[in-house]
Amino acid sequence: MYSGGINMSSGDPVIYVNGNPLEIPKDCNPETSLNDFLRDVLNLKGTKVLCREGGCGCCVVTATYKHPATEEVVSVPVNSCLCPVYSAVGWHVTTIEGIGGSGKPYHPIQERLAEHYGTQCGFCSPGFVMSMYSQLQENPKPTMQQVEHFFDGNICRCTGYRSILDGMKSFACDSNNGACVDIEEMNKSLCAEGIAKPPTSGVIPIARGWKGQRFYNPGSLDQLLKLLKRYKDDEYQLVCGNTSAGVFKEDVLVNCYINVRNVPELHNIRLSKSGLEIGSTVTLRELIEIFKEAAEKVPGLAHLDRISDHYQQVANQAVRANASWAGNLMMKHRHQDFPSDVFITLEAAKTVIKVADEQGTQDHVLTDFLRLDMRGKVIVSAKLPAISTDQHFYRSFKITPRQLNAHAYVNGAFELAVDKKKDYTVLERPTIVIGGISDKFNRATKTENFLLNKSLLDEEVVESALKVLESEVVPVEEATASSPEHRRQLAVNLLYKTILDIGSDAVEGAARSGGPVLTRPLQRGEQDFVEELQPAPLGQSVRKLESKAQTSGEATYVNDYPAHANELFLAFVRAPEAAIKVTGFDTEEAEKVPGFEGLLTLKDLEGKYTNNYDLPIFPAEAQTDEIFPSNVVGFAGQPVAAAMANTQWAADRAASLVEVLFEAGDEPIVHISEALAKKSIYFQDAQKKSTEDPDAAMAKQAVQVEGEVLAGEQLHFFMESITASVRQTEEGFLVHAPHQWVEGLTTVLAKVMRRPRSHFRAVCPRLGGGFGGKLIMVDHVASVCAIACELKHRPCTMFMRLDTLAQFEQKRPTVLAKYKAGATSDGQLMSVHWNNAVDAGVSCNFIAMIGPEINSGLDQGYYVPTFKTDLMYVRTNKPGATAVRSPGSAPATIINLLMMDHMAHGLKMDPIEFKRRNLYQAGQVDQHGVKRVNDNLPKMWDELYAEANIEERRNAIEKFNKENKYKKRGLDISGISYHIGYDRFGVSEVDLTVHMDGSISIVHSGHEMGQGLTTKVAQAVVAQLAEFGATLDMVKAKPTDTMMLPQMDITGGSATSELNAMAAKVAADQIKERLLPVKETKPEAGWNELVVTAIMSGVLLKAFGTYRSKNQEGQHARYVSTGVGAAEVEVDILTGEYVVLRSDIMMDIGKSLNPGVDIGQIEGAYVFGMGYYLTERTVYDSDTGRNLADGTWNYKPPQAADVPRDFRVRLMKKPGDTDSVFSTKAIGEPPFGLAATCVTAIKRAIEAFRKQQGKPDVNLTFELPLTPARVLQLCEVGAKDRKFDTVE
Repeated sequence: MYSGGINMSSGDPVIYVNGNPLEIPKDCNPETSLNDFLRDVLNLKGTKVLCREGGCGCCVVTATYKHPATEEVVSVPVNSCLCPVYSAVGWHVTTIEGIGGSGKPYHPIQERLAEHYGTQCGFCSPGFVMSMYSQLQENPKPTMQQVEHFFDGNICRCTGYRSILDGMKSFACDSNNGACVDIEEMNKSLCAEGIAKPPTSGVIPIARGWKGQRFYNPGSLDQLLKLLKRYKDDEYQLVCGNTSAGVFKEDVLVNCYINVRNVPELHNIRLSKSGLEIGSTVTLRELIEIFKEAAEKVPGLAHLDRISDHYQQVANQAVRANASWAGNLMMKHRHQDFPSDVFITLEAAKTVIKVADEQGTQDHVLTDFLRLDMRGKVIVSAKLPAISTDQHFYRSFKITPRQLNAHAYVNGAFELAVDKKKDYTVLERPTIVIGGISDKFNRATKTENFLLNKSLLDEEVVESALKVLESEVVPVEEATASSPEHRRQLAVNLLYKTILDIGSDAVEGAARSGGPVLTRPLQRGEQDFVEELQPAPLGQSVRKLESKAQTSGEATYVNDYPAHANELFLAFVRAPEAAIKVTGFDTEEAEKVPGFEGLLTLKDLEGKYTNNYDLPIFPAEAQTDEIFPSNVVGFAGQPVAAAMANTQWAADRAASLVEVLFEAGDEPIVHISEALAKKSIYFQDAQKKSTEDPDAAMAKQAVQVEGEVLAGEQLHFFMESITASVRQTEEGFLVHAPHQWVEGLTTVLAKVMRRPRSHFRAVCPRLGGGFGGKLIMVDHVASVCAIACELKHRPCTMFMRLDTLAQFEQKRPTVLAKYKAGATSDGQLMSVHWNNAVDAGVSCNFIAMIGPEINSGLDQGYYVPTFKTDLMYVRTNKPGATAVRSPGSAPATIINLLMMDHMAHGLKMDPIEFKRRNLYQAGQVDQHGVKRVNDNLPKMWDELYAEANIEERRNAIEKFNKENKYKKRGLDISGISYHIGYDRFGVSEVDLTVHMDGSISIVHSGHEMGQGLTTKVAQAVVAQLAEFGATLDMVKAKPTDTMMLPQMDITGGSATSELNAMAAKVAADQIKERLLPVKETKPEAGWNELVVTAIMSGVLLKAFGTYRSKNQEGQHARYVSTGVGAAEVEVDILTGEYVVLRSDIMMDIGKSLNPGVDIGQIEGAYVFGMGYYLTERTVYDSDTGRNLADGTWNYKPPQAADVPRDFRVRLMKKPGDTDSVFSTKAIGEPPFGLAATCVTAIKRAIEAFRKQQGKPDVNLTFELPLTPARVLQLCEVGAKDRKFDTVE
């Protein structure tokens, strides 16, 4: 890495950025990514960075260049975090800054995303915009379905995607807008005439790195082969898209990089009647189009149409646009357990590849290729023969934990020659290729041999073939994969699906449903609300003030600040294992990294700093979190030191090279069941129970059930990682950090640094997502930066990589809930006893505040007269648990819902009827101790039931399930309660200034993280001043700052927006009171004249508004937010995959302060909940304690394809007044729990299949999340279920 200006006269390689030619010095590190170059060298901070795996999409830019072979000008989306900057030589790169912004017209994409409320925290917005921009370059007339698929590589943690998709689909030709774009108008910065083929450099390196690494850019196959001969015995990497670096990161740490992208011979494409030949650097995106075209033109290649469809599921748009098919094969070659979709599909298509080296070329079938020594060799091309006839059938499948951008549990490709006229007899030995089993297994040869000359309609043949396959498929145990048994059954079911699909004309109707894969309808949404002005613009649906700054990349986050002169960057050195004792560090390799400045260790803290970063609000005995461990390491990934260097890259690289020396300790405890078995317990909360004896009440109940629920962890997965920047000034320490309570941060720093609180000022411009996670973890990072800042007398910054964050991150805890419930025979729930255990991790402080929330929320929307709850905190070798969005209610909701389900099962009652019967009614007192006044749950339930046509849809589902043996649908509905407290840590404050020109500045004590807080505060201000002529466009918010707002409150608990809005009203009322006398003297004066007159008259137009309120006496909450939700799903019984077809939500949020913003909060919370309940799974290594789900390839938040296909949100009309400010109710977290109905809807679908097949009628139990793997296991598909009748 390097810094400084760019010399335009050195003759170095050139890259064009936003139309400007820029030279890249040859001494730039070959490891430098395009993202680092754009952000750190060019200071173009609109392009973001998080995962460095090509899995989140926030780094996407557009690359335009002439194709090396066709010389056509092409534009592609590029994951700049993966692309080496030297691969981009000669490219024209367009970033978010290059297409529009405040200083020039905003781009239409930026405009529409903002107009459709498509931003919240805004960190992901530039990536979405540039993904759309890139696709429109190549396809200016997309359909809505194509637009949806554009975003398979983009993650948004806030919005729930619906609003983003609505904005982007407005460009589709089949949308209501019909707004196909004028590509010339949208791309004024590019001139096709000025775009040339990327230059090449033969066998001369264009760059040398810090370890002597070289980067080559050959322009011919001959040059490439010479380089391969030269480096045959060295560590080298062939680079095309470099996308494999996101999966197998260690593969790319080599001594020589050879860019093969500009070798024209490797792009050859030849189509003939006998087959198709494709060059090795043809990208997957090109292949998708080529295969489609070939299938249309050559009958013998008709099967390529299906392979083309399969490749739409490989990785994501930006990866497919740059990754070559040969590169994917090489990943399989190096890592033979890798479930390569390219390998299985090409092998089933009888592909032969051509491999070249200095001695010539050779042809290889793919199974032989896997055993070939590829040193000094390169794949040149592949030949796919024309094998399709009326008797040849090709099918392939990819079954994944998430719909898109995920590696397969199991993938399979099947090619069979079948004579339909002869009872579907298999004419030739079929090809059955299955991935995801082991590094030794690819072809099911025994099954292939068995099927030859046999009928696919013969029941005994099918049963025997499946048994043969089951016996030869022996999956290996792998920590991050699903269980071996699941993968075996999945492989068997894929063959069965193939048989059903091939024989669909002969298979009877209901069983025919097993052949096709699930289809996902086009996503749509409806929003139903009424604006209640109090007065305007408060209550209006107003887009967020900062939305265009976010969509244009102009919104500044802490890591976007330009580096200070002489700035020092830090990265944590992580403990390799849990429960070890660190004895020292070997820094020999780290010291070779240019710019490395040394290690910060525990010794540097001793005697000078407090080695603890816990908030003083915790009891002394709970303040156990150390900056660096002084004794035994608590968890794998725990920071044990910090590497310091001149750039963030150098710090990260050096930290990874530090060897931690240690003494082994005890075996780590990584599961809550282990902790309970070993009695690894912190303490148990005092039992909470109803006034009436719960044991006596239970004994009276006619029906009793007992069960347990295990709800797993969840990461915050905010798009902006943990970061902090500290510099020392004359006044003290100035800290910039994305933090949810900067007042608390300064308190921690004062404790750590042993200085007065007045020595610290903390500023938070905004957060790129918070969700409860940007508190303690940011304190830790800021503390290390502050110590280094003082010791080194230099500004210090740390921006944490995603893999480090995943190891370090505090998470939502695992909860094990055991229950006993009793009800009357007519279905009245009367008593529930809960015995819960929470995995606190290595420290038990923050979680001790969340535990009671879990226990108090176990009733949710349902009244139970008697109850008792016990809660235990257990210790494991994981990071200490903390708050994640809806911290107590999220696990409580699913635990409650599954208990209610079990109770209904015991009563043999319809679960929906049972829940409706037990909904809270007005006047009842809940488990939280709150009297339910004006409770609208029954009213909302009945309204939603009618408006969402639940009864009609349930009848349709019953009909569907009778007609489809292997596809089942389910529907469920439930209600939630979320208690909002006004007992807070601090005061809500707003500093309001009206300037001479009439503009208005506000500083509020909330921390804007996408929830619309700033906009609502501005609305509250203008609502009081509108009568004088003030408007929203006059308002500008400034960063939250401890210097301006003392003793401020924490941002959390969902109530911050309303409390700060009330503080804003208090401040605006002061201004209003001062302006009224001036207005009386000038009744006709407009806003600007009135302001000038007031200021010139000595009237102070600055005000400080505060608001602090409490819960009602004796109550644990101020009010209750309530909601009702229904979910309908479809499940593929043979694979376990599911799609949420429709979700209906109705929320009572009182009088919404901004319905447009609040709808987004509802949708975002719901989809966040879908991740928790369905897809997000952590996995720990039992030997080291390491979290193996540490990146985008093994941790799966929902994407756009996963959200409800039909997403309808209603705000209850005329809900009545509530005891809250502005009669509004909090919305950021309450809807989260409604996503739990997706789980029980899936459960209904599974139950329908089990009932159809005559399986035991038991209450189904399972661990959460309810992944497709667990769904398939619950279906218990066996040999008896894989039978079908044929059509007469």
